[in-house]
Amino acid sequence: MAYFVNSTLLGMYLRDFYFWLKVSDIGRLLSALLILLFAYLVKNLFSFLVVKLLNFLVLKKIAYGQEKYIREIGKPIAFMPIVIGFYFAISVLKIPSSFVYYTRNFLKSLYIFNISWLVFSFVNPIGFMFKKTHLDNTKTVVVTWVVRIAKFLIVIVGLSMFLENWGVRVSALIASLGIVGMAVALGAQDMFKNIISGVAIISEHRFSVGDIVKLEDVNRPIEGVIENIGFRSTMVRKFDRTLVFVPNSTLADAAVINFSSRMYRRIEWELHLEYRTSANQLRYVLKEIKKYIYENPDFVKPPEAVAQVKLNDFGDSSINILIYCFTNTNVWAEWLRIKEELVLKIKEVVEEAGARFAFPSSSIYVEKFDKKLETIDLPSKFEKELDAKDDFSYDVSEVDL
Repeated sequence: MAYFVNSTLLGMYLRDFYFWLKVSDIGRLLSALLILLFAYLVKNLFSFLVVKLLNFLVLKKIAYGQEKYIREIGKPIAFMPIVIGFYFAISVLKIPSSFVYYTRNFLKSLYIFNISWLVFSFVNPIGFMFKKTHLDNTKTVVVTWVVRIAKFLIVIVGLSMFLENWGVRVSALIASLGIVGMAVALGAQDMFKNIISGVAIISEHRFSVGDIVKLEDVNRPIEGVIENIGFRSTMVRKFDRTLVFVPNSTLADAAVINFSSRMYRRIEWELHLEYRTSANQLRYVLKEIKKYIYENPDFVKPPEAVAQVKLNDFGDSSINILIYCFTNTNVWAEWLRIKEELVLKIKEVVEEAGARFAFPSSSIYVEKFDKKLETIDLPSKFEKELDAKDDFSYDVSEVDL
């Protein structure tokens, strides 16, 4: 048996149902609930479509790491159908005239909240885009500060609009808080000093995030890696992994050594060889070490930087050779590798020359003296040089005092 639907009868039922929803109080309430339900069901779909469009037009420039920012933007966008649903739901209801003021302000408050939230959610993606395009760490810190200030201003403006919407005069409120603000400002002098010092540090490019620094003019010298430059203090991670918060005012007044700003890393050693080392052995050692440094691309060559391998002086128990050069890297691990290879090469050269490294020692000589003391005279082949005229002598009276 086949059942056929009478389209005319169905149309009449739908029309009567529509007029019932429009006229009946229960119908209006049911219509408002249906509108809100529909807004809730479509909010995720609406957010998905809008975010996809934004991602295609703008946010794709953020590249890697954009996922969390897209999720942040999606939340206020998903709330927009809810706000629109409240507007239409209230429109179909018969609101008493005594409640019109409150309903109107309630809707405006929803608009203000939604718009403020949406603008607030866009601050991080825009800041992230600037960080990706400006890879300099100093500019990255500036962007971080601007993002924080922008978020604070958005919250303040949104809160002011919300209060003004409900009849609160924000200007009068700020004026009434003027005396309290003065008292707070007097008590927060150190905080403002730290903030101004932080701005000075950023503008002078003393250091940036990731730099290895050493603070000299403090009660206890601090050496570590800059992790963050905040409004009031700077976070320094020491090499023992301890985190130190240094006030910006202290950093502004301290002598800061920025190791990361060095072009090269220096090697300065003194090589100690025994006194029994012959002159030829010394010449061989000097020649081979210098040859290794000058031919190795890991070291900086003159005149760009100094590279010296010289006999330095006669020590208490050794002949000292000065090794002074610069490595072609500023990375600590790479510098250690180059130093290790240089140590091995020096050890190899000294062994090839048949020489030995000296170490602090004392020698005691015991001599047996005869009744007639024997003296050691100058070899005869050098006696003629004593009779030669001394060309280096001069009359002291001719010296201009």
